[in-house]
Amino acid sequence: MGGTTPIRTGKALAERLLESGAALEKFEAICQAQGGMREPARARHIHVVDATRAGVVAAFDNRRLARIAKLAGAPRAPAAGLELHAPLGTKLSPGDPVLTIHAETPGELDYARAYLRANPQIISLDGSG
Repeated sequence: MGGTTPIRTGKALAERLLESGAALEKFEAICQAQGGMREPARARHIHVVDATRAGVVAAFDNRRLARIAKLAGAPRAPAAGLELHAPLGTKLSPGDPVLTIHAETPGELDYARAYLRANPQIISLDGSG
């Protein structure tokens, strides 16, 4: 994809970079350039959204997911946003966690939850799991 290695040699190159420690060294340099390694901020208010029925995660409406994150305070509040627990193709049963909304204030969490309730089609499930 990047055009820097011959076809069918990328996996071997990646394995060499991982085994040699070069990949970790580069990752640490990137982190250092962005202020160093640190624990991410934790939101004061969270709400886990569970599946209401069985099915396989088939699609996301990314525009509406971004809206939920903004209503929760992102990107202004560093700890605000969404945590996705069920990527595409995940089989869900009722009650399985799908995503978590993180917010700094109860009001922002309420706004995000209300928008999600008004837009239940944000995450589409196919079949019965």
